[in-house]
Amino acid sequence: MASYRERLTADLDRWIAAGLAPAENRQAMLDMTAEPRRLDAATTLALVGVVFIGAAVIAFVAANWDGIPRIGRFAILLVAFLAAAGGGAWTGARGRPNASNGLLTLAAALFAASIGLTGQIFDIAGDPKTALLGAAAGAGLLALVGRSSGALIAALLFVGMADFESPETFWLMPASVVGVATAWLWRSVPAAHAAGLAFAIGVWLTADRLTPDQVNHAVVGVSASLALAVAAFLAGGRRQGGRQEATIFYGWWVWAALAAFAGVAVWNAGDTVKVVHRGVWLLISGAVLALGRHERHALVTAAGVVSLMAAVAAVLFDLGLDLIYAAMVFGAAAVLVLGAGWLLRRRGAS
Repeated sequence: MASYRERLTADLDRWIAAGLAPAENRQAMLDMTAEPRRLDAATTLALVGVVFIGAAVIAFVAANWDGIPRIGRFAILLVAFLAAAGGGAWTGARGRPNASNGLLTLAAALFAASIGLTGQIFDIAGDPKTALLGAAAGAGLLALVGRSSGALIAALLFVGMADFESPETFWLMPASVVGVATAWLWRSVPAAHAAGLAFAIGVWLTADRLTPDQVNHAVVGVSASLALAVAAFLAGGRRQGGRQEATIFYGWWVWAALAAFAGVAVWNAGDTVKVVHRGVWLLISGAVLALGRHERHALVTAAGVVSLMAAVAAVLFDLGLDLIYAAMVFGAAAVLVLGAGWLLRRRGAS
């Protein structure tokens, strides 16, 4: 896929040939166009190598666990962590952000491993949730100090694992909000992907755990879907400024909103509720598909297509219950979709 600068270069050449832009301004306009920094092959291999180094250190300690004295095990873990963290600080201070990011991510992984292994070294009984939250705190501190998107992603991962480990905790929701804000301030695409997904999962977990057992769990799916739809709407409004992070949030949260609404289908309900749900699901999927095409957002378009296919599959699965209900759902959805398309075309023509 061509980059923005490449597309702009081709457009400028066409505009100059058509006499719409002065040729003498061509280079100045291209010089003002900022290209996002991309990882080259060497940098990518270096980051992969850093990950392998961390795995090698952990595997070495584990393989020689019984043969290494306790203080030796602790020293190895401590030295490895300090070396990675110090290396991240050193490379960051010398203007090498990719190397710093990789080393700080390694330090976050080593810190997490050290928490669990230290408990084994000194026979300290620990709570997995507390250990994961401690690892998340360490990774988060490394992320903020070193502006490391990799460490931020590790922190969100550890918080999510802690929430799944303990049904009583709700840490992923506030942590993901901090992650979203941080990714926005840093203009970090990898952090935006991780924080956007973490926020979606956090909304679903919060809705699920705040819903009493006696309430129909369909409320979880509907409430989470509405909350994510509002978040997607707000993120979509920020896309006008050309912020790639807003585009990423928008795409993830549209997917998550549709998935949450689709999740209502797995809970037991009467035939009438099923008909209403399938009909609304079909309409929402079609609307999201049209929205994605209108805004030329590939991720939103794909969400609409997948959701529409899933909704049709759900209706076909229900055919064994009552063919008349299925016919009513498809017929009503067809009339509404065709009517909406006709109104939009008429409005566009006018």
